[in-house]
Amino acid sequence: MNSNNFYQDLKPSGYALPELLRSNRFVDIPDDWSVVIADIKNSTAAVKAGNHHDVNLVAASSLIVVLNIAKAAGMEIPFFFTGDGGTVFIPPVIVNDVLKGLSIHNANSIRNFQLELHFGTLRVSSIRNAGHSLKIAKIIFGKSLSKAVVIGNGLQHAEKIIKGSEREKETGPGKPDLLNMEGLECRWDKIKPFGHGNQVVCYLIEAVDPGMQKEVYADILQRMDEFYGSLENRNPISFERLKLLLRVSKIKREMLARFGKWNRSYFAGAFLKTFIGHFYFKFDWKINRLRGQDYLRQVVNNADILTIDGRVNAIVSAPKTKHDAFVEYLRHQEEAGRLIFGHFINSESIMTCYIQNRNENHIHFVDGADGGYTEASKELKRKKNKLAPA
Repeated sequence: MNSNNFYQDLKPSGYALPELLRSNRFVDIPDDWSVVIADIKNSTAAVKAGNHHDVNLVAASSLIVVLNIAKAAGMEIPFFFTGDGGTVFIPPVIVNDVLKGLSIHNANSIRNFQLELHFGTLRVSSIRNAGHSLKIAKIIFGKSLSKAVVIGNGLQHAEKIIKGSEREKETGPGKPDLLNMEGLECRWDKIKPFGHGNQVVCYLIEAVDPGMQKEVYADILQRMDEFYGSLENRNPISFERLKLLLRVSKIKREMLARFGKWNRSYFAGAFLKTFIGHFYFKFDWKINRLRGQDYLRQVVNNADILTIDGRVNAIVSAPKTKHDAFVEYLRHQEEAGRLIFGHFINSESIMTCYIQNRNENHIHFVDGADGGYTEASKELKRKKNKLAPA
């Protein structure tokens, strides 16, 4: 049986996320599919050096490379943004193309951003044969954003195997001209949270017992709603604070990520579009049947601020008092042996965008501007190391 369209044919659940996690709507990913993981080596040092915008751009671009390859093959695939990298599941027919595309992206990132990727692939059958679980469902976030939800410890196992290999070196560096970054845009300024005194906090939460993930994560997400309100209410991206950054260096970095070299016509076009965009949003112009303010609302609705890929990854804007109360809840759960977590407080958010078209079909990869998920992962890793058997 041809499994290429497995994910495309998977129907989104109509449940809210906590109810989905308590349901039986999760299914097995086909054994012949593969997980591909890419992340930036030494991302902590890059963030500490003040290069978090570049980390966000290169990490999001690793997903865009793969999404464009899948799109060209007429396939829909599940994907997860992780702050300093990305994870995808792909059918066997595009594995070689994906590894080649990531190799080209890696060579370009080293050359233009001094950021090197570690990437590789592992078959789903190998993950299951090693005794690890991996199930998936699909859900609609907000009004139109379709996302995958993965339960099990299979991705954590794959991450260990891939990071312990040198598999990416088997493919050549490729030519920058073959890099397909269509849809990549990165022109927003840092985004301050809406509301006086709000903090932007990145959370990484992992169940101690993989067999209890569905129950633990359903409880966490239900409590997040109780502490913070709806996903919309805690979104760190607000259309009142979205501002295009008309800066040569910003457009140049987008251009280098897309093409790997200077492209005069693209630079001029992007500069002009960004200039016009200020007026488009400010005066709510109507271009191609879409008003500026409506597009800004779409950006907010399509911000990627909650991911479940075997752990909960969330970026939340709220007053300090609400964060303190939620962290206290997490600490109680940690003391009870149900979970471990990492978190990091940011003053602003940053965002890299993937635009397939400007009428709903776009997604915006969000991270904290002061270290975000990279810093939160340091706390989580320390706790995991303490739990690991001697």
